[in-house]
Amino acid sequence: MSLGTADIAVLVAYFVGTVTIGLWFGRGERNTTDFFLGGRRQHWLVVGLSIIATEVSALTFLIVPGRSYEGNWWYLQMYVGSFVGRLLIVYMLLPAFYGGSVTTVYEYLGQRFGPWTRTVAALMFFASRIIGSGIRLLAASLALAIVFDWPLAWVVVGAAAIAVTYTTFGGIKAIIWTDAFQALVFAGAAVAVVVFLLRAIPGAWIDNLSTLSASGKLQVFHWEGGANNVKLFWVLMISSTVQTMAALGADQDMTQRMLTCPDLRRGQRSLIFNAFLGLPVVCVFLLVGSLVHQYYAVGAGGGTPVGESGQQDRIFAHFIATALPVGYGLKGLLVAGIFAAAMSSLDSALGALSSSAVTDFYRPIVVLLRRRSARAKARSSGDSGADDPMTAGPGGGSDDRRELRVARACTIVFGVLLAWVALAFADSKQLLEDAFGWVGLIFGGMLGVFVLGVTTTGRGGDRLNVFAMLSSVGVLIGIKYAQERSGVVYLAWPWWVVVGTTWTYLVGVCCPTAAVEPRSETGAPG
Repeated sequence: MSLGTADIAVLVAYFVGTVTIGLWFGRGERNTTDFFLGGRRQHWLVVGLSIIATEVSALTFLIVPGRSYEGNWWYLQMYVGSFVGRLLIVYMLLPAFYGGSVTTVYEYLGQRFGPWTRTVAALMFFASRIIGSGIRLLAASLALAIVFDWPLAWVVVGAAAIAVTYTTFGGIKAIIWTDAFQALVFAGAAVAVVVFLLRAIPGAWIDNLSTLSASGKLQVFHWEGGANNVKLFWVLMISSTVQTMAALGADQDMTQRMLTCPDLRRGQRSLIFNAFLGLPVVCVFLLVGSLVHQYYAVGAGGGTPVGESGQQDRIFAHFIATALPVGYGLKGLLVAGIFAAAMSSLDSALGALSSSAVTDFYRPIVVLLRRRSARAKARSSGDSGADDPMTAGPGGGSDDRRELRVARACTIVFGVLLAWVALAFADSKQLLEDAFGWVGLIFGGMLGVFVLGVTTTGRGGDRLNVFAMLSSVGVLIGIKYAQERSGVVYLAWPWWVVVGTTWTYLVGVCCPTAAVEPRSETGAPG
């Protein structure tokens, strides 16, 4: 694909703007509170935009248009449940997180139940986020590989390297502000391509929209079908409610942004703003797919470019590469939009994984080792009353600097893992279903224990919760295996997270909560 001078200028402006914003707002990282929480001083409006950028991702930018191109607007039905799920997070989960003054949401589980629940939930987050974000990285890289005819592996590695660079430098502040900028870029790109299509398709735009509506291409609601119909309204509403609660409330990737606000009220405001802003954003991307279908249906693009079944995920990328005019800046803006969608999801995943690695694993392990060392010295000296410096919390400036170095090292390691996962899914033809399906196996176990924590005051045993979470994954894997091997059992992917959440909750509620030993900031016993 060739780019004109104006296209290249737009791309250069995007990269310069992203790097400048990341460096400027990411400066002054003195400790892990700055790196992970932005000093808890971030504005709710910017946080809301940042969440939109991460949630949209390359899957929405590229694959949602493919779904409306292939079918209709059934995907929009998920927004109803998504809105309800956000409200449940605002009034159920966020008060618990802010009440515990946590850095990661898994710290709350440690406060409520104990260390076993916290550790296993954090490990499940690692699994879900590495798989989910790896697939998102692949979606964007596929588009860029198609647009520029570049080797996919090099695109994956290059995109991961860019995100790792500025995330390692600026932490969550760089992530939030660059994501807000990138949200404006890809939203602007989507609006621009809608305007182009309305003008490029022969005939009056109102007539073309009427044609699409008459043919059912703009249909949203599907009321008929069985419980395994993935396009049925009530199936998607229930599933997306639970899926949203898990993705935005039990996943550190999203909740980390809300926790950067100064207080609960502003954290809640960021998510409510996000809930209302999400509807027009999704509608624009669905409209893009419908208009691309009309563009090829009337012969404006020389016929349908993608005929192979399962290749609709690549249709929008093909359109960008072959149909947009060169030299007007539009093609450059759309390519910048792909980069923006990819980077905004990838950088936030790196930041969340790093924060959990340090807060939920590195810090408690260091505290445990120091405590054992202090007790051993006390026994050898015969001073049973020797001071334990860990009871006072973090160890001061040297520990902060050490943890900051560890956090940055973890960011690099997770960048490598995400690139590896992206390449592992390179042959997939159903990226959206893969993303929802694989994380759906894990999300239910995570969300179930959070719901147990906020809806009960004395139920859920620390070790029993571990069994509940892991067994929920086992049950779903068993169902998945049975339906792939025998075909006798079938459970559509929208139900996986619902079943996992319900199973975890019901198992956990069977056991009373034991008294949890008070814990210091480090997460170690106080």
